[in-house]
Amino acid sequence: MDNQIQIPLNLPDLRVLEVRQTLKSEWLIRVESVAGGTTCHKCGERITEFHGLDAPLRLRHLPLFEVPVYLELRPKRYRCRRCEGGPTTTEQPSWYQRRSPNTTAYEQWLLRIRINSTVSDVSHKLQVSEATVTGVLERWIETSVNWDALSTMAMIGIDEISLKRGRSGVLFAIITTKTALGVQVLAVLGDRKKETVLAFLMGIPPHLKQTITTVCTDMYQGYVNAAQEALPQAVIVVDRFHVARIYRAGADAVRKREFKRLKQTLAKPEYALLKGVMWPFRKRPADLQPAEKIQLNRLFVASPELEQAYTLREQLTDIFDHDHTKETATEAIKAWCQRVRRREIREFDAFLTTLDNWLDQITNYFLERQSSGFVEGFNNRIKVLKRRCYGIFDVKRLFQRLTLDVNGYQRFGTA
Repeated sequence: MDNQIQIPLNLPDLRVLEVRQTLKSEWLIRVESVAGGTTCHKCGERITEFHGLDAPLRLRHLPLFEVPVYLELRPKRYRCRRCEGGPTTTEQPSWYQRRSPNTTAYEQWLLRIRINSTVSDVSHKLQVSEATVTGVLERWIETSVNWDALSTMAMIGIDEISLKRGRSGVLFAIITTKTALGVQVLAVLGDRKKETVLAFLMGIPPHLKQTITTVCTDMYQGYVNAAQEALPQAVIVVDRFHVARIYRAGADAVRKREFKRLKQTLAKPEYALLKGVMWPFRKRPADLQPAEKIQLNRLFVASPELEQAYTLREQLTDIFDHDHTKETATEAIKAWCQRVRRREIREFDAFLTTLDNWLDQITNYFLERQSSGFVEGFNNRIKVLKRRCYGIFDVKRLFQRLTLDVNGYQRFGTA
């Protein structure tokens, strides 16, 4: 029974001359070009006068049933009679890049495998060197944003990450924008200084800069000042999720203080009934299960102040969830501040100061309800990438990896 099949190479202008297996059991396919000409490197005109063959090229192609495949080609040279001296030009087929040891199809397949993976993983899977994997990345992924690929940037987000753990870690600014396909990395900057962020924002092409209407950021004056100076037409929005993190931390600080007190004042059997109440305390009332409501009510009987902190926290969250205008939200938040001050819960003092300093930018959220939620989700992806790759400390390499992970399937996916 015949157990052989024919598989097309799907490469244009090629003729297969020979197919054989090497001593390593790899497939070697000798091919020749049938394009019949090329473009003169001097005058740019098509030339067809055959002049000779270059040295053989051996290029790695897509594997066949997990067996490595190589193509061997001797590129043809053509002479141009239009140019003085009759210079020759070596043809450059569209299916591989000059000086690359692989076909374009192979490199794009390798890049798809590398999405959300490490250099080491891909090296082991494909049995190629790490230098080969890195070389493919360098050939295909830019180390800075390609402005020509963007037509508009209505909203950008500015946030920071640390590439090292602990307080000694240097903070790097990440600038992103939302697109129809998701998130686009615009920059990974070497620090988060105002001057560094400002220099990048000023470098945005003028026609794109004019399309930016909103800048979402956290409460860092350097980012805000840079955005105001470079993008005076844009509205600065302090991200509501950063705001929520601070006031929720205040409520959590009350919980910790009260639990220390309750441990000293309650009998052990009574205190034991409060075990595990931290998670119900962090939930919104609508998300509580019946048993959790009972557990939370038991806690509030033991600590009325903790009930006040919980209620205040949820009241502020409701303000952000309500369909307010900027003006009505400002009045509602000021009224909330007055209630906090009357109850004298000191754990909220720092947040009240934050509101005094940033209320205008915080309430800009209610203009179009824009937030940096897409930035925060993106930062979680960065954290996963850092863990997977055991730390990436070069900002250009981090930009490449993020670009590949975020946009790789759109750029290198199969048709």
